[in-house]
Amino acid sequence: MNKYTINKAFERNFPFPIWKIEVDCAHTQIAVEIRNPESTLPSFSVFSFSGDAKLDLYEVDSREWTLEEIQGDYLILKRFGDYSPIQAGIQVIHIPTKATIFTYMEYVIKDVYKNTILATHRSILTGINFYIDIATGEITNKFDCVPQFPIRDIHYPIHFQGKLPSFLSDISYIDQIWLQPYRDLFLWSYHTTNSNKYNLNLSLSSKNELFDSKMIIEDMDKLIPQPYFTVKEHIFFLSSNKMKISSYLV
Repeated sequence: MNKYTINKAFERNFPFPIWKIEVDCAHTQIAVEIRNPESTLPSFSVFSFSGDAKLDLYEVDSREWTLEEIQGDYLILKRFGDYSPIQAGIQVIHIPTKATIFTYMEYVIKDVYKNTILATHRSILTGINFYIDIATGEITNKFDCVPQFPIRDIHYPIHFQGKLPSFLSDISYIDQIWLQPYRDLFLWSYHTTNSNKYNLNLSLSSKNELFDSKMIIEDMDKLIPQPYFTVKEHIFFLSSNKMKISSYLV
């Protein structure tokens, strides 16, 4: 019996299209921003890699807030302007309690390190950096430790341009095939057609043998330019209407 199979881990649906996704690799969780098309107000959801909800459709009171980062128990938001993607404004929300840790309207995010936000002050033009503790909101212009970025373990498939192995040669795919090494195996993703609709498929193989294939998304009106991303052993797909995210395990 083949031990290598593609299995759905979870699926989550949203009432509005997804605008942004941020992944916290260290704590195996995902934050999603959606926006109501009528009010344009954002809502934020956080769930674990197993699909357990930690924050569900948390709405803020201004459309200018957008998702910047998620670290552990903290959701980090920044403000954007009507004519600029960068504007002063940082807000941190404690996910378990939904409490706002701090809101600073005079600081602009430059980067996010582990446990610390690197920011500048909108009224100070000399390039002085400020360091904001994510958990407390404490601000200092000195940072005694060497700053470290959060763990980034996100990978994407690439376009396959070689000769297909014999076990995939009969696939009637459309446009192109993507390939990604996956542990000691390989993931292949590709579109097929059915009655003028597109389907997104995923296949799992070794170098010489096809183990499993699944139709992941069906009846799409157009091709998906980026089929999925992987974090550790999890494979994440976004639906064509951007209102559903699903995860698969091998």
